[in-house]
Amino acid sequence: MSIGNKIRKVRKKRGISQGDLAEMIKVTPAHLSRIEHGKYQPSVEVLRKLSVALQVSADYLLSEEEGGEIKDISIQDESLADRIRLLNLLEGKDKEAIFHIIDSILTKKKILKLLTEGELAKAK
Repeated sequence: MSIGNKIRKVRKKRGISQGDLAEMIKVTPAHLSRIEHGKYQPSVEVLRKLSVALQVSADYLLSEEEGGEIKDISIQDESLADRIRLLNLLEGKDKEAIFHIIDSILTKKKILKLLTEGELAKAK
């Protein structure tokens, strides 16, 4: 299933109009329509906004698997969920700065995990 078809499928399942979704992700309804119809591919930034607005993973939208279940994002920690919702209030550069910090910390954690696993494998 194409990314546009998945976006349309999830949008309709969530009961969100095309105009409302376009407003949520800060694009024109015409632009969103072109994405849904496969005429445009969403940018990374638009894809990120779509996954947040539709409450699905970007992986789900990007995968080429046919159909499949919609993977809801569920955040059990209310404090974290509130902070994520509030991120939508930030403007461009502020939001990008926050995402850059988060990405940097997560990358560091992944690298440390890989290094630790590599050290354990060598020890065996």
